[in-house]
Parts: sequence; structure tokens; C-alpha cells
Amino acid sequence: MLSDQRLLACAEYVSGRGIACDVGTDHAYLAAYLVKSGKCGLVIASDVKDGPLLSARTTIEKYGVSDRVMLIKSNGLDDIAPDNVSDVIIAGMGAELICSIIERADWLKNGVNLILQPMTRAPFLRKWLCQNGYEIDSETAVKDSRFFYAIIKAHYTGICRTPDAVFENIGKMDLSDDISREYAKKQAQRLLKAGKGMLAASGGQTNAAIETAEKIKKLLEG
Repeated sequence: MLSDQRLLACAEYVSGRGIACDVGTDHAYLAAYLVKSGKCGLVIASDVKDGPLLSARTTIEKYGVSDRVMLIKSNGLDDIAPDNVSDVIIAGMGAELICSIIERADWLKNGVNLILQPMTRAPFLRKWLCQNGYEIDSETAVKDSRFFYAIIKAHYTGICRTPDAVFENIGKMDLSDDISREYAKKQAQRLLKAGKGMLAASGGQTNAAIETAEKIKKLLEG
């Protein structure tokens, strides 16, 4: 029923304690999976556009879960009632948009479990979460073809901090997991490439990107 590894990894992080809200649901595959698998009794599937919501309706009717998946048109979480929502999944968006959605929903600070899957700029998202009082509980990586994606589980604590560059780039990836190790290696390679470019432009001065890459490589070796 659900073959997308990104969405399956997101589903693993859903607590199942209450209502889950899938923001930007698109075809509602994740929402249907959560109720069909028994993980959730009720799921809110939201999207800002009518087209995806029509596709979502087709999916939930196909799988016979129309009574357990509520379709709501909403810009992010703006029109979602927080009552009994225990989990919020925001997957398949850029980091900046994810941050904007979280920032506008103050009720997420009331113990809501966040499952976030940025398509771009994961380091930006990690840093923003930490600086805005959210604790990253755990992370996992998935690989789709040659692309790697991070799935981040977080909740609000009110403790604001600025993470170091290593945390920004690999977060709480479990480096005993093969795919997460590959993800971390990719981040080190990306930083090293960027750092060498800056090194050439600066006339040989060392830079933070190369230093961070070396620190990640040491963690992988250790």
C-alpha cells in the first residue's frame, strides 16, 4: 500500500497516542496507511490546494478509510484545530517552509510529536529547531535512488541553543545504521567539496566547512 521509503520512515516515528495530522498530504497515502495499519484511529490530511485534496479523496475512498481520515484545506497548520492532535507530520517540503509552518502554530509547543522530512537544507532546519526551543529526539536517513533524506523527530522543550556545525549537518543520526552512515558520509563529502572551493578562493586559508567535514569523518571512523 505504501512503498515510499520516506513516508514509511515518517510513519515509524508517529506515536499513535492521538490524532495525527499530515500536512501537505498530496495523495494522502501516508494518512491512509496510518489508519489501515492500525497506528492511528483518526488522521487529519491537509493541503493548501484543491487538486491534492481531490487526489487524497480518491485514495481514502479506494482504501475505505473516509470515516477515519479528515480532509481539510489549510495553509500549513493555520486552519487545523489542535484538539487531541498528538503528532504532526510535515514531509516533502523545503526547510524554510517547514520552519514557517511550525512558527505559526504555537500550539505545537504543547507536547506535540513532530515528524519532519525536509527536501532541502536539512542543516538549516536543525539549527532553527534548536534555536527556537525544539529538541531533536532522533533521526533516521532513507535513500531513494541516489538521493538521501533525513527524517527528524522533535518536540518543544523551550530550551534554546545554537548547535555546532557537526550537529547542524548530521543531527542525531544513528551512525550504527548503514544508510545513516552513508548520509553522514555524503554530508562530509559535500562540506569538503565546498570547503576546497572556498580554500582556493581565499588563497589557502583554512575554513569551517573543511574542519566540520573532518570532524564528521572522525565520528564515522570511531
